[in-house]
Amino acid sequence: MPSSTISREPLSSKTDSIPAIDAAIIGGGIAGAWALNLLQKRGYNCILLESSSLGADQTLASQGMIHGGLKYALSGVLTGASEAIADMPRRWRACLNGDDDVDLRGTHILSERYYMFAEATTLGRLTTFFASRALRGRIDRIKPAQWPEEFIGFDGVVYQLNDFVMDTEDLLRTLVREHQQRVFRFHADATNISPHAHGGYNIAFADKTVHASTLISCAGNGSSQLQQALSITNLPVQQRPLKQVIVKPKHEIMMFAHCLTGIASDEPRLTITSHRQADGVSWYLGGQLADKGVELSDDEQLAKARAELKTCVPWLDWQDAQFDILTVNRAEPKQASGIKPDEAYVVRQQDFIQCFPTKLTLAPDLGDKLLNVLDKPEHPEPLQTNHPLAEIGISPW
Repeated sequence: MPSSTISREPLSSKTDSIPAIDAAIIGGGIAGAWALNLLQKRGYNCILLESSSLGADQTLASQGMIHGGLKYALSGVLTGASEAIADMPRRWRACLNGDDDVDLRGTHILSERYYMFAEATTLGRLTTFFASRALRGRIDRIKPAQWPEEFIGFDGVVYQLNDFVMDTEDLLRTLVREHQQRVFRFHADATNISPHAHGGYNIAFADKTVHASTLISCAGNGSSQLQQALSITNLPVQQRPLKQVIVKPKHEIMMFAHCLTGIASDEPRLTITSHRQADGVSWYLGGQLADKGVELSDDEQLAKARAELKTCVPWLDWQDAQFDILTVNRAEPKQASGIKPDEAYVVRQQDFIQCFPTKLTLAPDLGDKLLNVLDKPEHPEPLQTNHPLAEIGISPW
């Protein structure tokens, strides 16, 4: 197995021969960091190239949920999307216990549980669906005596899911901890990456050129530009924007839950996560609010968020809370109907591989698919370079 440490050489040192590695991964979000960790564990000699900071585009703007897909089954029917993702909480917990190739032991978890709640009279046939045998072990209605403190004062029903929420900053930190000298600040384009005549790609670092047998694109929103620069075709990308809302209330209560009160579609009305900083707590709001919010002006979206919190969480104080908008562009493999994909996406075209996890929770699925299309590792020699390293980004709240 190749060493996880890349030795550093003097700036004046040059080499006439081109050093070779098994794979260069482009994009330092969850997909790229997961791929680096997994492939190094499997004996591949890899590097990770990130144009800014790790996680800065989509990963750190996600809500960090590791879920089993029930939020995609709120029509009362199990769907392809809900079932493709059903096993992911178990896979992640295996990683957190050190029982998987990707070892996440010690990674900070924001919440060990996730909840669904609604006014009791507004769920309709979902009440029967949630109690069905098909969902046993995935969702349980809990009694008021078992409710976490954030639901004190609520008059309705609360369900506990087999889902949890990761600290995405700490997740990225864990994934690259043993491979930090392999993570480079590098803006990939046609000026510094080029196909090699005999296969693979040449990568022009600040001090030398490196040959990668395979180029793995985990570039998210940069995928289309990278494909165009390298003349890669037939791997189209779509974007599905979100207009998330960050709320800083005066209270210090945290919540991790989907609000289903008066639900009128197959998506949670509000999807809520919370984050604590030195200056207080921030609530991060997604769900229908974020999906439909792209059709609204910023002022309209902020007014909508205030109204939704007063409807969904009326027992907490929202007076004098501060509201801000965060627009996120989700990048995914293009679908004929423009809807969200059900699974992680990995497609190989010669020595170029395009990857999308499509959702944070599907990172283990992406890893499985990536291993299935890779050649065996063959370049164990550690890379020596002084090219600048990339750092982990900062969460938007």
